[in-house]
Amino acid sequence: MGSHMRLKQAICLVLLSCSARVLAQPAAPIEQLNQLISAGQFAQAYELGNSQLGTWEGESEFDLLFGIAAMESGNVNEAIFALERVVVTGETSILRQRARLELARAHLLTNNLPASETLFNEVLASNPPPNVRDNIQAFLALIQDRRNNLRSTFTFSAAPLLGHDNNINSATSNGLIDTPLIGEIALGEDGVKTGDDFADLTVALGYRRPFTRDTALEANLLLNRHDNQGTTQFDMDFALADLTYSWGNEVNRFRHSLQVQRVYLDKEAFQGSLRLNNAWQRAGQNGWYQSLAAAISTTRNDNTATSPRNDLKDTNQFLLSGTLTKLTENFTNSLSVFYADDRVRDKAGLHNGRNYYGVSHNLLWRLNSSHTPFVRVSWQKTRHDDEHPIFFQDIRSDTSTTAAVGWSWVYSRSLTFTAEANYSSAESNIALFEYTRSKFQAGFKFQL
Repeated sequence: MGSHMRLKQAICLVLLSCSARVLAQPAAPIEQLNQLISAGQFAQAYELGNSQLGTWEGESEFDLLFGIAAMESGNVNEAIFALERVVVTGETSILRQRARLELARAHLLTNNLPASETLFNEVLASNPPPNVRDNIQAFLALIQDRRNNLRSTFTFSAAPLLGHDNNINSATSNGLIDTPLIGEIALGEDGVKTGDDFADLTVALGYRRPFTRDTALEANLLLNRHDNQGTTQFDMDFALADLTYSWGNEVNRFRHSLQVQRVYLDKEAFQGSLRLNNAWQRAGQNGWYQSLAAAISTTRNDNTATSPRNDLKDTNQFLLSGTLTKLTENFTNSLSVFYADDRVRDKAGLHNGRNYYGVSHNLLWRLNSSHTPFVRVSWQKTRHDDEHPIFFQDIRSDTSTTAAVGWSWVYSRSLTFTAEANYSSAESNIALFEYTRSKFQAGFKFQL
């Protein structure tokens, strides 16, 4: 009898202890999570839910709200785990359906397109309200767009231009130049400022192979022909081949490219270069973007019958630049600073080595979806590494300024008209290298 009584007392004590623990356990923070999510305070909602996860994980309504908060605050993987639990164990069909919809969005954020599409279609098959149906259709269209973006694409464009350049050879207007050794010398016709009309044609071919939404390989070929109408002496052709790999995410993007360029002057081989570019861009808040770029390159000049020592101009270059960009609804402002160091290969051409630095500003004004006027200005300071062999009393130092205004008219998806006028001036401590230049050009670009 006594043992039976003691057993009953032990059971009562256990039941009372369990009841006390249940009564002491606080309620799930459902109301607080709802309030924070409704107010758009997703980070705070995530922190609150994460602090209670050990207690309420597995409770369907808590898991749903925590999944939404985690997804909207950038913790998508945690959101997926929480929402998957609700899809499987939710007490009501409404709760499970809501979880499927949110889980579909979470999979879309991680670019799991098949899983996202399947879940959206499951919800769509349940005949949801019209507003939900419209949202799902929009998400399905976005999924299709992303699939299209993962397809390889080929591009082609041709851009003919006509214009006038009042200094096609970037030469001084002074016909007589004073030298320390032999006094005044008269410059030949090709050594003084020469103006001419010109025709220009650029043809571009491109191939892009995306691997994922955030990584891609691009190959581009650019061909240009510049014909002066009155003389062929300064006609120029160049070909540029570029291979680029890009990767990153919505905030940070990286690009690595290898470029090979060949230049012909008056149809004779003139110059070749090889360049390795690396660039980083960060998308900040409120339309701000920051970018840094670094490049190393080699430039090799071809010797000709008239210029047998062009190779004295051969250089290896290091270039560093940074850009700050602000995007608004109607304007794009970009401010860039840059520095470069050109080292000559042959010390006999040390005067061709140089370093320079400068700043540039670009402004685009989007009047509407078709018309965009623009302005560009730049300033550059250059100092050479040694005295000029003819002007041996001076180490060459130049300051150049350039300004341009133009207009772009997007007539259709395939056709864009452009017009541009620019002016540049160069000041130097050696008169031979001082000049001014103005140019106007207009044309169109056709692309496929």
